[in-house]
Amino acid sequence: MSKLDHPTLRQFLAVAEAGTVRAAARQLNMSQPPLTAKIRQLEDRLDTRLFERSVRGMTLTEAGEALAQEARILLGRLERAEARVRALGGRPRPLRIGFVSAALSATLPDLLLGLRQNRTPTPELREMTTPEQLDALIAGQIDVALLHPPVPALPDFQGRRLGRDPFWAALPADHRLARRRSIRFAEIAGEPFVLFPRSQGPVLFETIETLATEAAGKLQVAAEASRVHSHLALIAGGLGVGLITRSTAQRLSFHGVTAIPLKDTQDRLFLELQLLAEPDKLQALSHLFGGTKTSRKR
Repeated sequence: MSKLDHPTLRQFLAVAEAGTVRAAARQLNMSQPPLTAKIRQLEDRLDTRLFERSVRGMTLTEAGEALAQEARILLGRLERAEARVRALGGRPRPLRIGFVSAALSATLPDLLLGLRQNRTPTPELREMTTPEQLDALIAGQIDVALLHPPVPALPDFQGRRLGRDPFWAALPADHRLARRRSIRFAEIAGEPFVLFPRSQGPVLFETIETLATEAAGKLQVAAEASRVHSHLALIAGGLGVGLITRSTAQRLSFHGVTAIPLKDTQDRLFLELQLLAEPDKLQALSHLFGGTKTSRKR
């Protein structure tokens, strides 16, 4: 018989994510001593130390990291199994959709319209970064992810590419190039940029860095923001220039920011969207995205 069970795994993950037993106990609505005892018992049963303990809190050991990864997968499968059974029993819960901010301009509205036309219950929506969505999908906290590839191989999920969206320059309204119909990337490469954190999209960040280095010697990052509206606010405030996808530029107007096409980077500087879900959910949504390509994530 397994030495692991559902409540113990949830308690272990709560401590792993909170970093302290006290914070985890508060999240689990239980007192601290029983939770401390549970973690000690788990380590004893596995004959393995799962946490490094210090005055600053608790961090996972290599064995603890391995268990946390497997626990998220197992608990996510249990969560999805419960949802499937409830649906077959006539009590489906709303579809939970995670999405990156770039999906707001076109993909998400199209998806919501299609679901509404199919008389699907109103979905629950959560704006999240790509890494956040991957964690939530594995943990069974969302059913569908609208994110940016590339993504790592994941058990139980399939992906569908939704096309490429080239970037335009986003400039302060009083910028010297703001009245141009189009510009070359080299014309802004040496200026301070407002960008997303590297960890949010390392491949895209590296592409921008390479283009700036080729044209101006190095990339200057003046400020970082995770959401598109935050980007545009910082650009409008004159902190630097930025980048915005064509679809967002065509649908979103932001006071103090002018979006101008980049005429020489469409083959290198673009954003892709990918739909990621379990095969049955992906199949159920596939008719809303005709002409796109499915790939397995295993």
